[in-house]
Amino acid sequence: MSRPPHETARREALLAHLTEFLGDQYVIAPETVDQEHPVDLAVFAPSEQVPHPTLVTLGLSERPMRSAIGSGAGASGDSDASDASDASDASDASDASGDWDASNAPNASGDSDSSSGGEYRLELLLGLPAGWPGIDPPQQELLETGANSWPLQLLKDTARIPGADGSVLDWGHSITRDGVPYDESVPFTGALIGPPYGYPPQLMNASTPQGPVQLLAVLPATPEELALQASVPSGGDMLLGRWEQAGVTAVVDPGRDAAADGPAPWRLHVLLREPAEHLGQVLDGVLPNLAEQLGAQGIDEFVLPIGPEPLRWRVGGRFAPLALEEDLALHGHGASSGQGALREEGALREAIAHHATVLTISPERPGDGATVTGAAAMAAMLAEAGKAAAIWLPHQRHVALPEQFLADIEAELPTTCRVHPEPLADGRPAVRTHGLEALGGLEVQFSAPGLSQAELRDRLNRMLVECTEKVGAVPVAGQRAQLGEVAYELRTVAHPDSGLEVLEMAFAPGTD
Repeated sequence: MSRPPHETARREALLAHLTEFLGDQYVIAPETVDQEHPVDLAVFAPSEQVPHPTLVTLGLSERPMRSAIGSGAGASGDSDASDASDASDASDASDASGDWDASNAPNASGDSDSSSGGEYRLELLLGLPAGWPGIDPPQQELLETGANSWPLQLLKDTARIPGADGSVLDWGHSITRDGVPYDESVPFTGALIGPPYGYPPQLMNASTPQGPVQLLAVLPATPEELALQASVPSGGDMLLGRWEQAGVTAVVDPGRDAAADGPAPWRLHVLLREPAEHLGQVLDGVLPNLAEQLGAQGIDEFVLPIGPEPLRWRVGGRFAPLALEEDLALHGHGASSGQGALREEGALREAIAHHATVLTISPERPGDGATVTGAAAMAAMLAEAGKAAAIWLPHQRHVALPEQFLADIEAELPTTCRVHPEPLADGRPAVRTHGLEALGGLEVQFSAPGLSQAELRDRLNRMLVECTEKVGAVPVAGQRAQLGEVAYELRTVAHPDSGLEVLEMAFAPGTD
């Protein structure tokens, strides 16, 4: 089937650009599955410029994509591009020079909100180590095994995503396979769209008679790396930064170790009212000396070395409102009720919908609840300075307006966890904490005859405060507290519904 003249001109320009950086020895494997939206593969042989094979799609750029306006990133940071079919990432590539940054690409939306809504064209690539079976040298029969063919299938399946349902692929977007490896021989269960690390940065931007074409890599990722990426807004940029620091390139390395241990056990997100490109803008007027230092260097991620459990601060990205919806629904079952609760929920939804960016605070390594207390203190300072639109602690299933967050601190409610109503299966009222498990402890549940949900929540909050021996400590079995005329203690039990181990707040022996 002959191609329209404009397609032929774009392809010729693309191939001329590619041969400049990859060499002029290549073959084109034509599309055999999707004839409506065909995407061929150009297989470049090793050359003096690049001493290993490189696979590049040809045809994806025939269908322009458009950045979504105001779509935002969810907590996962995933794009609409989910469920492709193969991936991996690696070292063993030529040296890269220059800065890899989304701003160098024709479309720079990342996996956060893109306000441009601009049209862009894209092709994808990945590299294979020299001597890859079936590719270097070409031997079709060797590509009939999954251990050899999965990178090719990954590239093809990823390139088909936009044609399949109108989804887009862009810098920082993730492709996931629900924890299933592309092949039993590799640890990769997903991939990220990002810069072609290990290749000359100039390869990323191709000029054609019909306009620029962006060339990005499909970078395979481990489960730990994907979990880290999904844990924060603009998590794709975070993971790409970790890969760059670790020397990961766009050349498949089936045996490479994960460049990250996974997400922090807990996170506190401050949804900010105003945009911020670096931490100096966030902390201006709150911690002026530190703001000046970080602002002068344009730092957007920083580890504050406080004591044995330093906190990582990171600013960037936005949340789609849907990311907070489940926890926002729990907010409606809180202490307030009636018209006041409806107004508060409406204000909270408004704040979430219109926040500008996010400051994420998380522990650099696991620790006890003292780190949460420190993060809460920082969030309170930002709330008092009028910088916070809302505050979200996913591990506590808690989201609040800044004034409510400050009121809770003033009321001396625990900062290590949040108490939520969770009626038992038999209909008895009960409450349960959320957040203690992330700190290495057990969640606490409480149910008692004759007490309402509000009374149960109040007593459990008082119990948590009374039995805490130090600020931020996690409660343990055997601790007691006297609440008025009644004494309670914490006991390790199996939850009556789930069977999971929890701490039960129970009447202490010898009390009525």
